[in-house]
Amino acid sequence: METTEIVVPAHYNSNQLVTYKVIEDGVASYPTVKVVDLEWELHQNRSNVKNLAQYISNVNMLENRLPDYLDMDSEEIVADICSIFGFNPTKEIEFEATATIRGTVLVPLDEVANFDVSDIDLNVYAELNLHDGEVDVEVDNIYKA
Repeated sequence: METTEIVVPAHYNSNQLVTYKVIEDGVASYPTVKVVDLEWELHQNRSNVKNLAQYISNVNMLENRLPDYLDMDSEEIVADICSIFGFNPTKEIEFEATATIRGTVLVPLDEVANFDVSDIDLNVYAELNLHDGEVDVEVDNIYKA
């Protein structure tokens, strides 16, 4: 495979001012910008053209599948549309879990008579590992076993 080396011309100046013609709604104007700004606009335009072509392709695929949707249930249709456009929708599902926590606490002998286990300051931590979401932990009650 042959490689081609890209050589930047010696006279290239990305900060050089360039005047070019723009026609909007039939009216011509002649803005002056730096070459680097014009390069950025061209890059953005190439990206937009690529994204638009992909979007048009997705819409055409969707239009072609419309007759198939008459024989599908709504969940299959939504899954197919998400597949076409590359969406990954999520649904929030609420859950509740129960945990049993056992422990011991050392209490000085002179405080045992006035000690109440419900006064224990218990911090419990939980996290989700396989999915995004939130976990709140509440300690409802602490009682003597």
